[in-house]
Amino acid sequence: MKIILVDDDPLVLEGISRILHWERFDGCLAGCAADGREAVALLEREHPDVVISDIRMPDMDGLELARYVYERCPGTRMILISGHGEFEYAQQALQYQVTDYILKPITRAKLNELEERLMAIRKELSEDLPPWYACDEALRTRVGEALRRGDMAAVAELLISEEVFSSLSDRRDVLGIHLLNYLFLYQQELGKDRDSLDAMRQKAMSEYWQLSTQRERLVYLAAQYYDLMEYAENRKDQYANPIVAYCLKCIREQYSDSNFNISNLADTLHLSLPYLSTVFKNSTGQNISSFLSAQRLSCAQELLRDASIPLRDVCFRSGFDDPRYFAKFFKKHTGMTPSAFRNLYAGGSVGELIGEVEEP
Repeated sequence: MKIILVDDDPLVLEGISRILHWERFDGCLAGCAADGREAVALLEREHPDVVISDIRMPDMDGLELARYVYERCPGTRMILISGHGEFEYAQQALQYQVTDYILKPITRAKLNELEERLMAIRKELSEDLPPWYACDEALRTRVGEALRRGDMAAVAELLISEEVFSSLSDRRDVLGIHLLNYLFLYQQELGKDRDSLDAMRQKAMSEYWQLSTQRERLVYLAAQYYDLMEYAENRKDQYANPIVAYCLKCIREQYSDSNFNISNLADTLHLSLPYLSTVFKNSTGQNISSFLSAQRLSCAQELLRDASIPLRDVCFRSGFDDPRYFAKFFKKHTGMTPSAFRNLYAGGSVGELIGEVEEP
């Protein structure tokens, strides 16, 4: 079984290549690459069975490489090495059928798990099975969307359906791994401690691969689901809805980008804008567009207190692309123009003037 290793750290490449017990899975090292572009050249030349790659790399990273493998090399398995702070980044790789991860730091125990996974892949190849991510795309999409919406009733219905049961193949079980990944990502969005979550996820993946029948795997997924629901119930008063948690995070990180808007956010979540607005308001008591506007207004007020920042820059850094609109918006919600606010603040007449954005 031909394998290539991809990492921009030569010590990691040397360490993995030397420590792995290649004979366990009848493997041979077909080459090493320092980034995704070098890996692509190796892929085209060597046609490996497995690619083991770091996520964070210069030029072409592991996610881009996973996409290339998904689109161009349907018979090649992809295993990603992800760092402690890269769990959110790693979830993007699910769309490219990456279901195996090694979490840094890479210990002997984790390499043992990797060797066991490689042994399973070798067995699949020897039995001449179809590509391991052969799975009902429509079904996987339904599961993913239900979890992103936080529609756990729909997830529960899917778990007991014949569709899911028949898709939990003994050897090509991509759907089950996707379900586990999504369930753990959902827990992360609910605020569970990342250290404990990463450890639980690694343990669950290892246990899941050892199950031999569809029924055992379905029962295991159901147990994970009910554990999650119990945790979510305990978090229900803390913005437990993953849609809301995701929206709050996006708004706080991207409000200064004038191209960021609520419609784009709804599109990202594959939800209608009215539905997103309803979910957000039911959970927070606030209108989502008003929350975004309030973030931008608060930022503008803070920037205006620094007289060295030109008004035009205050406008752009607060998420507005039109100075005239910005001035009109600011006056509407504070009762004064940006320049008047700055002058009053400089003169000591403004204490903590925080304008509130009214809901439409």
